[in-house]
Amino acid sequence: MYDEEDPRPARRGHPVLAAFFTSLFTTAAAFAALTVADQRGLLPFLHGGAREVEVPSITSVSVEQARDLLQARGLLLTLQAERPDANIPAGKIAGQVPLPGSRLATGASVQAFVSSGAAVAVVPVVAGSRPEDAVEQLRSRQLLAGPRRGEPSATVATGLVIGTEPREGQSVKPETAVALVVSTGPAQKEVPKVVGLFVGKAKKLIEAAGLKVGAIHHGSNDDHDEGVVLKQTPAEGTPAAPGSAIDLVVNE
Repeated sequence: MYDEEDPRPARRGHPVLAAFFTSLFTTAAAFAALTVADQRGLLPFLHGGAREVEVPSITSVSVEQARDLLQARGLLLTLQAERPDANIPAGKIAGQVPLPGSRLATGASVQAFVSSGAAVAVVPVVAGSRPEDAVEQLRSRQLLAGPRRGEPSATVATGLVIGTEPREGQSVKPETAVALVVSTGPAQKEVPKVVGLFVGKAKKLIEAAGLKVGAIHHGSNDDHDEGVVLKQTPAEGTPAAPGSAIDLVVNE
């Protein structure tokens, strides 16, 4: 006599199916977690090294703001020497290396240059110099040699520089043209009129004008008294250098 088999199907498959779905959900969760970690640069080994990120622009911001912008990308800030920049206020970032949009590995440094403000050049002291030497000094200060003009001077020798325009010691923009004022020597004096005066008075007038009496010759003219100046050389009104001699012809 045989035993009858139970016609109901076995229920062994339900535990297997549950284990399958549990494993699937666990794998998906782990994958999602790894993806998030990778995006945050926490799993550099997946890429054979540090993850690369895009370098942000830090130009025109303060050093503190620049550091915060870079730290948010996992980058470091390295400050270089200050440099003048007419367009960026002093204390702000004036430039960076590498440029915005470049890619760097996380943990790398971005070099930044801080603006010192608009560049200035100081007009050098060139008084007493030869014009060509003065030009060289201007060029060494990133300044241009402007036009020259002559001016009389009782203290600076003829042909040497008296001063500059703008004046010496003044702060100006680089590439500013600086004019040189060159000595033409002592200012010329106007020869006074002494014809018709007695020689003694003529001498005083000549010396008061910064000139001196030169050779005295004698002539004869019955229309004038003895001792009266009949002629002078140079003539009245003529420009003459200080100390120039005025020759006289005196009536006998």
